[in-house]
Amino acid sequence: MSAKRVGWAMMCANLARMILLSRKLRRKVLLQLIIVLLVVVVVGAWPLSGWLASNVWLFLLWWGLCVLYGLMVILLSLYDMLSVIKEERDASGS
Repeated sequence: MSAKRVGWAMMCANLARMILLSRKLRRKVLLQLIIVLLVVVVVGAWPLSGWLASNVWLFLLWWGLCVLYGLMVILLSLYDMLSVIKEERDASGS
């Protein structure tokens, strides 16, 4: 028997599918992502404020990445909300 090697892309896709399909796991991941977002914002606002203020490109890069990360968290929460609505409609319809 030959063992098939699973690539990183396939493993990441399967992990994402598993997270998205399980409500409990999705909520745990969402909570962890929100905590990380809050930590990143606090670190950028206080300890790194002098370093970020020294260079406009560092400032724009840091806060731009924070905005993109925040938008991804918002998209995941919208997905969670819509999937819960779909699950409840399916449960009450049958």
